[in-house]
Parts: sequence; C-alpha cells; structure tokens
Amino acid sequence: MPEPAAGVCAIVLAAGQGSRYRQAGGEDKLLAPSRADAPSSPVLRATLDALQGVAERMVIVVREDNHDLRRWLQAHAGPFEVLTVQTRGLGHSLAQAVERCPAARGWLVVLGDMPYVRPQTLRRIAAAIAADTLVVPLHQGRRGHPRGIGCAYRAALLVLDGDRGAQALFTGRPVLELAVDDPGVLQDIDRPDDRLKPEA
Repeated sequence: MPEPAAGVCAIVLAAGQGSRYRQAGGEDKLLAPSRADAPSSPVLRATLDALQGVAERMVIVVREDNHDLRRWLQAHAGPFEVLTVQTRGLGHSLAQAVERCPAARGWLVVLGDMPYVRPQTLRRIAAAIAADTLVVPLHQGRRGHPRGIGCAYRAALLVLDGDRGAQALFTGRPVLELAVDDPGVLQDIDRPDDRLKPEA
C-alpha cells in the first residue's frame, strides 16, 4: 500500500446540519446507508474508508450538538482525530480544523457527504499538494471535490467564517486541475435520492 502523503492533513467536514436531507424525509445523512435500497455502510463510514492511509494526519470536524454522530465516532473514528466544534458554518468549521493542524504542509479538504470518491483519486490529490498549490479534481470538464490546499494559504483559511468555504481561494488564482475518471468527485448527498442504487 502507498505511504500516506507526508505532512498533509486530511480534514473531513462533518459538521453541517443536513437540512435538505431531513426535509426530504431522512435523518442524519452521514449515518444513513451510503447506497439506496440495499444494506451498506453509513455515508460517513464509506467516506472514511476511502481515506484510510491517504494522509499523515486525519481530522473529522463534528458539531458539538450532534450527539448521535459523536457517539458513532466514539466507536468508529479509528485513526481519525475528532474535533468537536460550535460552528457558524462550513467556513468556520474549516478554519478551526486548519488551526488544529498548524504544522501541515497542506490540507486535503473532504466533504463528509461524498462517499463515492475513489481512494486512488484521494491519493492523487494529496500527493499533488505543495506549499503554494491549489488542487482540484476535474471529471468530464467539471471541477469537483475534495480540494487540496497548500500551507501558503493558511492565513486565508484561518479567517474563514460563516457558511462560505474555501471556494473563493480557487477563483482568480492558478489552480492545478487533476483530470480523473471518477464521477464520485461530483456526487454529494443532499437528499435520500442522491444515494447510488445497488447496481451503480
């Protein structure tokens, strides 16, 4: 198995409200089965499994008031550090995670509700992170997630707040686009119907 990307901290953002999923009749989407109409591991479990061994350090960000997810993580976090936050949104969660890993040479920013990204894609992005790089996967001409962010952008990440993530960093700056044959980089789960069917 390849070595984890040295100096890279993978940040799994799992502190959202999941409002659209709940409004569509679901519960906590991160604990829901990752595939529709078939026995499967929870969404967050599938995301974490794909990340195993990808980065030297791995942190999951979870809301302080999400007691069900925190209990689940006590049993299932494995090598991942759990950062419990009172969050004002996605950007604020990311800023707190970056502060937790100040010595990293870069961060692999992973959305907890994207369980279909392939491990080899995650490894390619992590390996491409350098101090001054911004890395994004590209599938069929469309930019996806996760994103790689070099340590030169630490100050910009630390001042993120509210629900605005790091997207602004990827506008108006040179970005390394990695072409990948991986539709998972475009597939997040906002509603129960977004989950893949067993044959997919």
